[in-house]
Amino acid sequence: MGRKSLARERRAQILDAFFRCVTRDGLDNASIRQVAKEAGVQPSILHHYFKNRDEMIEELVKSIVDELTTRSVAEISRRKKPETRFNKAIEFLFGPHMVNDAHAIFFYDSWAEAKRNERVRGSFKMLYNRFRKAIMDLLMETWKDSGLSPEDMEDLASMIMAIQDGVSLQWDMDPDNVSLKKMSRMTKQLIELYIEDRQCGKAHEKAARLRRTSKPSEAG
Repeated sequence: MGRKSLARERRAQILDAFFRCVTRDGLDNASIRQVAKEAGVQPSILHHYFKNRDEMIEELVKSIVDELTTRSVAEISRRKKPETRFNKAIEFLFGPHMVNDAHAIFFYDSWAEAKRNERVRGSFKMLYNRFRKAIMDLLMETWKDSGLSPEDMEDLASMIMAIQDGVSLQWDMDPDNVSLKKMSRMTKQLIELYIEDRQCGKAHEKAARLRRTSKPSEAG
């Protein structure tokens, strides 16, 4: 048990050093030797805990997702009403834990790497799937009586994630003209409009079906 605990500690130490190197010098300059120096260990120690840099990127993405998930759950679980929990979740998506310079630098470099590296791309696929599932769970809890299908909920979750990605990018490039609080509020409004539109559409479809099925009996 002690060895496992020490191994987790050492891996976390190395990942923290890797994150600092990437955010300070860029992913291309975050070599094994540079990360080892930052962590205060020999390069051979890194090879003992990680096969290569791809594995370090993969583990760092998982570590960031785990940290953000823990923070969001702690923030949301204190609220009792489903609607309040969902509103807090949207605010979290546009808050400082999700939108910040350090994460932006790491993810920009890693996204570029993911275009040519299948393993890194898999890490980001995992990230998006986990966030999509978390958002879908909150949507289904908050609007369980809305009549929306699981496919509708998945589409809505994907839209929310796309908005968050776009807003994060704009805020990073032009923070003076992007208000995160306003974007959070507008995202909530878009969600409500989407749900209202889908409900109206389903109501119209139901009414049309009823009209079609009632015509033969009226003719008789």
